[in-house]
Amino acid sequence: MTIHNMQGIQERTRLDAQQEARTEPIVRPVEPDFPDFGDSGDRHGCDWDESICDETATHYTHCICGDPDCESDHIQYYCDRHYALTLALRLDHLRECKGYEHDEPCEDNRVVTLMHISDFGPLAA
Repeated sequence: MTIHNMQGIQERTRLDAQQEARTEPIVRPVEPDFPDFGDSGDRHGCDWDESICDETATHYTHCICGDPDCESDHIQYYCDRHYALTLALRLDHLRECKGYEHDEPCEDNRVVTLMHISDFGPLAA
């Protein structure tokens, strides 16, 4: 509200604002509705992330996570070709990994290795 004095000059402006309660629901995006292509059972697709691979997974790798709050199972599934490449890349990385603090085998180095790969092999048929 604007108040004017006797000469018509504005003296002060007062703004009245009220916070109204929100009555409409907050709109949240929903998960996409993917079509059901049938029961895949225990079959998994290849998790190779360097390119698209539509092969069925035949092998898996697993690593241990250092985050106690992490809810991921850290299992990745690969087709034959990408399984071999993944193992080769991880072994190559382990040769020069900066996480190893000791030159000799010890429990600390074992933990570093398990955080890269703790289990691997073919999927049960």
